Amino acid sequence: MDTRKLTVGFISLALFAGAGAWAFAQPAGQPPAKAPEKAGEEADEEVIDFAKAPQAVRTAALKLVGAGGENAIKKVIKEEDDDVYTFEIEYTEGGVECAAIFSAAGDLMETEKATTEAKLPAAIMAALKKDYPKATFAKPFAVTKMFYEVEVVIDGKTHEVKVDAAGNIDDESKGDGDDQDDAKGEKAEKGENHEGKKSEK
Repeated sequence: MDTRKLTVGFISLALFAGAGAWAFAQPAGQPPAKAPEKAGEEADEEVIDFAKAPQAVRTAALKLVGAGGENAIKKVIKEEDDDVYTFEIEYTEGGVECAAIFSAAGDLMETEKATTEAKLPAAIMAALKKDYPKATFAKPFAVTKMFYEVEVVIDGKTHEVKVDAAGNIDDESKGDGDDQDDAKGEKAEKGENHEGKKSEK
């Protein structure tokens, strides 16, 4: 007997049986399960049912959408960044597309509301057309981000940091020298919005 043919036969049979078992294990009418993500490529967004969002998020979202209630909510996206979870709620308000991002505790961090090109400030359109002369533009959204400014005092020196409701800290002074800190301070005085809890872009 030719042992090479026998070995090849057993391998073919094993592969066929394995493929059959895998196919049988897939739910009827469902696409094959995705292969596990590679290390370092973990998904950081997940679409979930509104009912699976934390109670605090659901309560805050329903308060925000108002009379439309749960029917106005179109999608809920759970996002994770460095073990910090936020929840983006997409909804409609008077037929207009909107979205809001909440911390896991239900604190409002950001709102987005669809607008039109005609409603954009002239300076925005001028800047876009200058940088992208051959482009067309679509789906503009007015975005309002919520954060807190806190003065931090270290060794008698004071500087401001921005902290959002999920605990993310924006500290522009980290890793910069004194000259760069001064330059950034001057820049902030000249152009950055420091009106307390929110800025709009």
